[in-house]
Amino acid sequence: MKSKVASFAVDHTTLDRGFYLRSQYTALGFYPINSYDMRFRAPREKQYLSPEAIHTIEHLMAHYLRERLGNKVVSFAPMGCKTGFYLVVKGFTPQRKVMEAVLEVCRTQSDLKTAADVPGLTVVQCGNPEFYNIEESNAALREYGDLLEQLLNK
Repeated sequence: MKSKVASFAVDHTTLDRGFYLRSQYTALGFYPINSYDMRFRAPREKQYLSPEAIHTIEHLMAHYLRERLGNKVVSFAPMGCKTGFYLVVKGFTPQRKVMEAVLEVCRTQSDLKTAADVPGLTVVQCGNPEFYNIEESNAALREYGDLLEQLLNK
């Protein structure tokens, strides 16, 4: 069955780790809304992020990307397949600038020590604040940061 979901049109057996413009929409007929695929893991390798690391990275990226890109960030959400995240950005922001902001978060937030280092990870701000993994999120952010540096230097 053909689907209108952009990510379902991608061959996940050949998909590599990376940062991809998954889809582009327009609001009001001209205002761009870009959906990026932040692929931390290649699906075919079957080396998934743990749900705890995903939750930790989600908190970090949701908070710090808004510091770097402001109200351009519409949404930051995990992929159900546990291989990465979707980042939705509005406006005329070049992909390189978005990638650089993600890289900066990876570099500045990959040496966390405790749950207190994770924004919004409190009983008031989060539905499951005990659900995190500092070590794995640090490693995943460092690894993804290395990949982004390679992509940006091509």
